[in-house]
Amino acid sequence: MSLDLARLVRERRLIITAGAGGVGKTTTAAALAVMAASEGRRTAVLTIDPARRLANALGLEAFTEKGHHVDAATFRAAGLEPRAELFAIMLDTKSTADQMVQRFAPDEEAARRILANRYYQAFSTYLAGTQEYMAIERVVALVEEGGFDLVVLDTPPATHALDFIDAPERMLNALDNRAMNWLYRPAQGEPGFGTRLLGRGRKIITRSLDVFTGGPFFEDLATFLSAFSALFGAFKERSRRVRALLREPGTAFLVVAAPSPASVQDSIVFARKLGERELPFGTFVCNRVHRPIHGPEVDLATVADHLRAALGPDAPVDALAVSLAAGLADHNRMAARDAGAIERLADAAERMPAVVPLFPEDVHDLHGLRLIGEHLLAEHSP
Repeated sequence: MSLDLARLVRERRLIITAGAGGVGKTTTAAALAVMAASEGRRTAVLTIDPARRLANALGLEAFTEKGHHVDAATFRAAGLEPRAELFAIMLDTKSTADQMVQRFAPDEEAARRILANRYYQAFSTYLAGTQEYMAIERVVALVEEGGFDLVVLDTPPATHALDFIDAPERMLNALDNRAMNWLYRPAQGEPGFGTRLLGRGRKIITRSLDVFTGGPFFEDLATFLSAFSALFGAFKERSRRVRALLREPGTAFLVVAAPSPASVQDSIVFARKLGERELPFGTFVCNRVHRPIHGPEVDLATVADHLRAALGPDAPVDALAVSLAAGLADHNRMAARDAGAIERLADAAERMPAVVPLFPEDVHDLHGLRLIGEHLLAEHSP
């Protein structure tokens, strides 16, 4: 039996989709969010790098950091009656960092100084790991303060998703680093380095050092360190909260795979790494699966007769009949391959994965997301 994704959608607060690029991870996240809103849960779907096609599928021009409400008319056009609101949000690292400063700074003046500082601006935009941490921080804000029953998070491709998941741990390690402590905050009654640079004699010190940098490098750095020290404790506490949220029973990770041997192997390895980190793995989703076409053995002469009746006596029906038979055989060979992929995923998880069939065309509207969602929330067998 597959894990009951319908129950996950009804009961969990945070569902995280992960997987390699191109396996349909973002579409899976959107489909789950659509179904959750249809079933009465106020839902937000947060994505890192959404395709324009997906925004259009939700009836939106584009995703933005502020979030867009998917209106009821879009749901009804797809045959759904929304019982709760759905919002689609794109991560904006800089905006999330600014909101954290404004939330945790001791006063408005301290927040203003930090936001205007060029070292903070570099930190919040370019520093390695900042995007991953801020994405998780935004999730915590949505889950705990956004008034949502469910948040569905679409992560970057799997190789980057581990960086994403490990971001709270890395932030805690950085903030607990002895050198960082020396820079940021007082120790044994002594002021931190930033405060000392801004204290008595700072003009002499920083003017001398700035000669080597061609500008007020150390003055700005000292200002940043002194002001940012006020946020040190808040950042550490928030990092612990983020780390705890990822491990809570209300969170579930779904690993999305294509039914190819390489994608299946990558997904199994990724799920194993989730287990090593004690993160709550939900199940695999096997996407774009070929289903076998069953029926009587193809009789080429009969097929040719039907084609001749439909296309006329001069049509090259014999060659066309052979091509159709070969295409059917190829499809069923791929279906057998995909059944093997499902079996491997089931063995690795000790439960059947959720299975979404290959559709004739790409999903381009809410109706397509609804179809995917219905397959995800159903019980499946290969």
